[in-house]
Amino acid sequence: MKSVPEVARRIHNIQIDTISVVARSHDLIVYNRLGRYKTGRVWDWLKRGRLFEYWSHAMCLLPIETYSYYAWTMKDTPKAVWSTIHEWASNHKDAIDAVYSKVKADGPTSTSDFEKSDKRRGTWWDWSTEKTALEYLFYVGRLMICHRENFQRFYDLTERVLPKDVAPEPMPEQEVPLFVVSTVLSSLGVAGAEDIRLYLGRFPCRALWKGKKSEIEKYLDELQREGVVDDLALEGIKGRFFVLTKDTREMEKCAEPGTDNVPVKLLSPFDNVVRERHLPRTLWGFDYAMESYTPPEKRVYGYYVLPILDGYRLVGRTDVKVYREEGVLELKSIYLDPDVANQREFQDRLTAGVRAFSEFHECVRVRTGKVVPKRETKAIERVLTL
Repeated sequence: MKSVPEVARRIHNIQIDTISVVARSHDLIVYNRLGRYKTGRVWDWLKRGRLFEYWSHAMCLLPIETYSYYAWTMKDTPKAVWSTIHEWASNHKDAIDAVYSKVKADGPTSTSDFEKSDKRRGTWWDWSTEKTALEYLFYVGRLMICHRENFQRFYDLTERVLPKDVAPEPMPEQEVPLFVVSTVLSSLGVAGAEDIRLYLGRFPCRALWKGKKSEIEKYLDELQREGVVDDLALEGIKGRFFVLTKDTREMEKCAEPGTDNVPVKLLSPFDNVVRERHLPRTLWGFDYAMESYTPPEKRVYGYYVLPILDGYRLVGRTDVKVYREEGVLELKSIYLDPDVANQREFQDRLTAGVRAFSEFHECVRVRTGKVVPKRETKAIERVLTL
């Protein structure tokens, strides 16, 4: 992959997140797939109209080519998923019209452009009336995010943001089921019904298959008979998995690739590989949870823990923090698979990955803390410390 839009097309949705203990999630997701990437560049592609921002499984940056699918979700999502804001909208039509008129007249608009007429708060997430109106207009597709400045959103009319070569009409209903399945399978490579149910958010599968595993697999069976997907058995793993038929031959060619000289990757907690926690648990036996909102005394691994990906295996996790003013990357703790921790080849890949991660954050020093297994502490400190 050579560009941010290419990453988006490959994995479909890039989750946006505000936590900045290290680079924000959307930047980490792109960095781990591009390598040469500068923090914040995703917003350049949003402004250029090759990505757009909308709800997928969460708020995401999405390839502009998929807009018609999300236009389909916009028809019913506010009613089906955000019933509270839909009810609010039915009682605040004048406020919505006034906000829309202001954006139409003024162009790109942020919440800070509104002077509050009173101190009352909205009924949704405790937002102001204007903010709620902006979000409602965004959810139903009348406004889009045209760009961000210092992470703040600016809204404009959809017809002024959407590129001329992108049709604004919703995807035809009959095309949606195949789009959902093919998008998930092409993004993950291999997926089961649970992945299809969650990867694009719960709403599509509720609308198409009532959210039921049996109905999803029934449709997958139809696609298998049509030669679109193949049923795949994964050794030692229960359940049914599927792959796009066009990808099967390539998959059969691939034995597990070697990991020599390929640096490890420190994944965002919201990376597409681990964000649905059942997937790493099912495929790798890697039980992962984000503990940022867990009381400190109840945390097992730390505040902001990143999974460590070595080739095609998840081999550990590290609690990280970047001290930007000091230029220091701190690995507060590192938990490694005992089967690989003492291997010199792995230690070399770990060193290369951590140093690249440090350079990405413009850090000049790496500081290490607790190492598990403990017997590898000196070796890991020796190879990682800068």
